[in-house]
Amino acid sequence: MELSINTLNSKEEFLLNHHGVDIYLKHDDQIHPEISGNKWRKLKYHLEKFYQGDYRQILSFGGAFSNHLAALAALGKLADIPTYAMVRGEEAGDSPTLDYCTAQGMEWEAISRKDYSLKENPDFLEALRELRPGLYILPEGGKGAPALKGCSEIMDELEGAYDCIALAAGTGTTAAGLLAHPKAHKIRVYAALKGGSFLKPAIAQYLQEYQSEYGLPPIPRDLLIRKLDLVTDYHFGGFAKINRDLVQFMNKTYQKYQLKLDPVYTSKLLFGLLKDIEAGHFKAGSRVLVLHSGGLQGIAGMNRRLAKKSEELIAYD
Repeated sequence: MELSINTLNSKEEFLLNHHGVDIYLKHDDQIHPEISGNKWRKLKYHLEKFYQGDYRQILSFGGAFSNHLAALAALGKLADIPTYAMVRGEEAGDSPTLDYCTAQGMEWEAISRKDYSLKENPDFLEALRELRPGLYILPEGGKGAPALKGCSEIMDELEGAYDCIALAAGTGTTAAGLLAHPKAHKIRVYAALKGGSFLKPAIAQYLQEYQSEYGLPPIPRDLLIRKLDLVTDYHFGGFAKINRDLVQFMNKTYQKYQLKLDPVYTSKLLFGLLKDIEAGHFKAGSRVLVLHSGGLQGIAGMNRRLAKKSEELIAYD
């Protein structure tokens, strides 16, 4: 089944000039109203593999506010594919994201963090396949070689010339996809979680798996040295952690530029990028492209958490 999702809707536009650096934005958040950002790019070729095999259902993993699970649930409804999720943690009973997944027809169950840690254990995954014949297991976040193939296509869509592409990272899959392209730009990756130094070896591993899966020429050994800058200073306390400064930055950015950022990834990305420009990490006259990777569905859940603590909300409407 061919889904009508046009990545060319992900237009590039000038955003602002900051200390002599021109910042442009690629709107991957506008690819599709429900399967937006890098989520469709990651899912695209996993869906192709699903159709090529003898599969009947897709299972994946994620947190209670996961962009990935929301996108997968929407995909399942659009493509008429049963979807199932194993959800990490104890917040599953109070999640707008999971309410949305349920409305899309996804089945899900909350499991302990101990059980969730088995999500890549071969014996655990094989047991799941035995319990559910015809199961296509999609890794957490939609990562894997098919995801890199989808994300690499971003490079083919670029219309402008840029000195650097800036993007946020959770698993590092999108960054690896950009680097997998033969005409890869230099990229600056902002880790959305504490301890983000693991992303460099993870990206290297993803590239090796991609090369092996599709029989491509070997990835140059110095690729990451030449093309990847990893920034780990703007996690705001950890994955999905946020504070008043970041909320106020998001609200001011919207008021000034009518730009909606998500609280987990793109807000930290743009906040960090502007700080790095101020610190002189970019030459005046540089052109930087920011990749807006979506994730706006997570705002409702974050605002629910902020409201419980009587803190300032993300206010876009």
